[in-house]
Amino acid sequence: MSQPPATPSPLAPPAPSSGLGFAASYARLVADHVRARDLDARPVLAALGLDLASDDADGSTPALPDSPIGGSDASTRWVPATRLAEGLAVAAALCGDPHTALHIAQQVRPANMGALGYTLISCAAFDNGLALFERLQSLICTQVRAVHVLQGERIRSRLEPLGEVPRDTALWTFALATRLAFARWVSGRHLVLDAVWLPCPAPADPAPLQAYFGCPLHFNADVASELAPAAWLNLPNPHADPHMHRLMSAVTDQQWAQQAQDGSRLATVLRQHIAARLLAGHLPLLEDVAPEVEADLGASPRQLQRRLAEQNLSFKDLVEQVRRDQVLHELRHTTLALADIAQRAAYAEPSSLHRAVRRWTGQTPLAIRQAPRTPETDDPSPT
Repeated sequence: MSQPPATPSPLAPPAPSSGLGFAASYARLVADHVRARDLDARPVLAALGLDLASDDADGSTPALPDSPIGGSDASTRWVPATRLAEGLAVAAALCGDPHTALHIAQQVRPANMGALGYTLISCAAFDNGLALFERLQSLICTQVRAVHVLQGERIRSRLEPLGEVPRDTALWTFALATRLAFARWVSGRHLVLDAVWLPCPAPADPAPLQAYFGCPLHFNADVASELAPAAWLNLPNPHADPHMHRLMSAVTDQQWAQQAQDGSRLATVLRQHIAARLLAGHLPLLEDVAPEVEADLGASPRQLQRRLAEQNLSFKDLVEQVRRDQVLHELRHTTLALADIAQRAAYAEPSSLHRAVRRWTGQTPLAIRQAPRTPETDDPSPT
């Protein structure tokens, strides 16, 4: 596990929102854990880039937040993955426990997921909840998108990153353990996955993580993924509540509609669909993703065209940005062959990938892969 960074000043200003990251109500689990141990949570909030003034006096998360993340300040809406990893490292240092991320993950509750959490927990059955999560998951996270595929008697879930997501052990422990913790809490059962793949090194002592998951764990994977029994889809939900489900579905739909009017939200949704197409080996056109964006945001293809023009967004430029982020991330953080990286970015041949990388960085793919990592090289923003 990476060493915790120096504790930042509690007066550090929050980072500006980029539209990519984890909902602040979810990220605040880290600060809540530190506070529950009677420790000063301000260094954690500063590491997360959250506005200290907007944090509740007693540190609690509102039960029914009136925004997707339990706060109205747009600058604190999303916590980027790099910030969340830093916050987890600071929390581990303050608590003196290298397994802090695992302990925090087990505390996840619906309130940490906003109105969507209550909508999910009140579903009639798991299959309803999974379909709902598949459609609305970006109310909770816009930087990692879970894709679920039924394969015979198993469900394969892949967590595809968007933008710079560090291969940090604490971060991926937190992300994957919260998914299982929430499923166990909702079902009232000790669910055990068939296998888990984590895109990070194994912790120095993997025993606690192994004991929690109770299934084979594979580290240093190229992409995070889970394999679960398809029979889970038929499990009844002991918390099912039709009245609450109708109420919270209305709140969730309202939040979704509000986000749909956000320019950064439009770009984020487009980037997610572009990334999914690229990973399947297809270079997307606007008309290809327009029906999916309409399902997500309720915007017709004509409205989508108008909103892109109003916000001076170019679909072609978005495709280039997603390609760049994906390729550079995989060069720096995976062992995928260059031919595979080219195929996953919808390049016809590796030579096209070489030319693109040179255009973006002035370097060859091999030089990018062999270069030591720095904050500058981790920056996924276009040059």
